[in-house]
Amino acid sequence: MNNKKHNIIVSGASGFIGKSLITKLIEDGHHVFGLVRTPIRHFNSVYYTNILIEDISSNIDFDADVNVDIIYHLAAKTHSVSNNYKEYYDVNVLGLQSIINLSNRLSVKKIIMLSSIKVNGEGFKSNHIFYSEKSIEKPKDNYGLSKLEAENILKSHCINNYISFVILRPPLVYGIGVKGNLKKLMYYINRNIPLPIINTKNKRSLISLRNLVSALIIVMHNENSKNKTYLVADDTPISVEDLYKNIAKVMDKKLFIIKFYSSFFKILLWPLGKSKLVEKISNSLIVDNTKIKKETNWKPKITMMDELKYMIDKKKINLGE
Repeated sequence: MNNKKHNIIVSGASGFIGKSLITKLIEDGHHVFGLVRTPIRHFNSVYYTNILIEDISSNIDFDADVNVDIIYHLAAKTHSVSNNYKEYYDVNVLGLQSIINLSNRLSVKKIIMLSSIKVNGEGFKSNHIFYSEKSIEKPKDNYGLSKLEAENILKSHCINNYISFVILRPPLVYGIGVKGNLKKLMYYINRNIPLPIINTKNKRSLISLRNLVSALIIVMHNENSKNKTYLVADDTPISVEDLYKNIAKVMDKKLFIIKFYSSFFKILLWPLGKSKLVEKISNSLIVDNTKIKKETNWKPKITMMDELKYMIDKKKINLGE
């Protein structure tokens, strides 16, 4: 393992992935500068410094008095009520451009960008088709489109300016501080609320937060990862029903499931213009993580049950109790 200590900038430092990554970087003895809009006191370490910014898409006014070696670019807009492309573009594309401008001023040697499997698409109807690094990018929503545009800008800039880059595309991330649909799901199970589910045998790849952080760390040092794009995921994809069962098991809750056929959901959601959502959640989305494991010796050691137990046992997630 490389023991060299670095000065590292992390965008998205206040997010749940950013906090977990920074905690590990500090543990390893690196000095981290977190790009944040409001100061965070989470780390309480001399190895962490808040860098206040107005917005990730604005000019970042930071002139370090030390040599910054690496930038982790995690900041992103993942959801929008209006689903307006400009909202995603302003954060995901212009934000990446701001990071590039900052890296130019500071003569940064390497940029590691967290992208998304949504750059590849929304999956397939079959459990026997999967995404790999050879798959053609076919984003289906504005988030995926904006991340692909940002990826292409980063690749072009780094190659033309002899800067190293690594891009990671994870599926849904679960772990400490998780928000969104997974947190809602855990809340409902905790409250013994019956859950509807589409009667399908689809499977989806996910990634444990701690596995993702370990991948982000390993590509920082590994020479084989230079100028590469990797798909990262836990080893075993899981069905939605088994996901529900695993969460209920670690929470010691009885699970109440109501199964429906997809055609019923399509009829139900058609008046709302959401019938295509049924196809999206009915698809399998399976990620082949072979390449990053082979080239960097990365191993997703944390199982789903390990991560879920850690979240519950340590009371690291607020379920409204």
